[in-house]
Order: sequence, then C-alpha cells, then structure tokens
Amino acid sequence: MRVTKKNMIESQLKPEGISCPETINCISKVDREDFVPKEFVDSSYAEYDIPLGNNYSMLRPIITAKILQLLKITKGDEILEIGTGSGYLTCCLSIMGKEVDTVDIDENIQKKAKQSNNSYNTYNINYINEDIFSNWTPKKKYDVIIITGSIDSRIEKLEDALNVNGRMFAVIGQYPVMNVNIIKRVSEEKVIFDQSFETTLEPLKNINKKSYLNF
Repeated sequence: MRVTKKNMIESQLKPEGISCPETINCISKVDREDFVPKEFVDSSYAEYDIPLGNNYSMLRPIITAKILQLLKITKGDEILEIGTGSGYLTCCLSIMGKEVDTVDIDENIQKKAKQSNNSYNTYNINYINEDIFSNWTPKKKYDVIIITGSIDSRIEKLEDALNVNGRMFAVIGQYPVMNVNIIKRVSEEKVIFDQSFETTLEPLKNINKKSYLNF
C-alpha cells in the first residue's frame, strides 16, 4: 500500500517524537514525490533509502524531520547544507530559514534538485558545485550547517563557519556505529557537542581526501 504524506506524519514521524509545529507544518507543505525518480514515486513517503543515481540516496523521512526539529531553525537563519542530494531537505530549509547555500560535488544531481525546487518559488537557495574536501571553504558564517552524509571525524573549516549560537548537524562515525551530533558554537573559541541518537548514513563523497582538513 502506498504511504501518503498524512500517513507518514501521523504513523512514522509523530511516534518517533516529531512534535515541533514548525517542522510538521513545513513537511506538510513539500511533496516528497516531486524530488524522487519517477520509478520510486510510490515509495516517496516510506522509510526507505530511495536511490537517486550515482550512488546517492534520498534521506529517509524521519532523518529529515529530526534534522529540522533538532536544529530549531528560525526565519532569520543563514543556512549551509553540505550535500544537496534530491533537494527535498534543501526546499524545507528554504521555507524555514532566511537563505540556504547548498553545496554538492555532483553537478548533475544538483541540477535535478534545482529543477525540483523551482516549482516551490525557492528564491533564497544558492547552488554551489564544490567538493568540500578540496580547498573550498565557506565564504561567510552561518547560523545552521547540515552535513547530509556521514563523516568519520570533525571538519574544522565547517565548525569555523558557525556563528556564535550557531548549530550543526553531523553524523559522525563509521558503519555500523554512527551517532548524530548537534555541534553548537557557544563562543568565538568554543563549540560543544550534544550526541543525540544512533543512525547510519552513507559517507560524504570524496571522504578519502579529508585527512588534511579535519581534526
């Protein structure tokens, strides 16, 4: 049986603790089927890793919802997303925040995400085709940073791009042991970690190039 958006919210998200009205309202506005390949439309709202091509897959609904709820995104937030993927989370971030810079190494998958987002009048999304494990660095500071693939250790240049009171979502570890970390910058010199829950995510592309960029 095809899972609908309403069923997903009531039967999948709320039982897992998704109660933030802003998060639920945002998810209610965006149709996941607009962001999935045609052959997987019937699985749009299922807790399933939908393939996007080129070894990418779409974030599962509960992970997307937990990202939005944990980060407490507000209308004034400047947001950096690492890993555009399908563009679904990008669209949600653009609705909840002020502006979104989304970075992806794969130009083609980013073009598809942009096409999907255009129907939502997402004027506040900037698409950046870069590899974060190259010499690229963020050009400004952000209130919210989301890394949509797993990493095995911290990335200093992203933490440095957090404003004071800024927060970052990062899944850190190696399969099968990975943990969601909410990293908060509490002062110019200090960040703190709040380990939230265990999960598994595919690693960011080119993570093998990371060694000279991380702690």
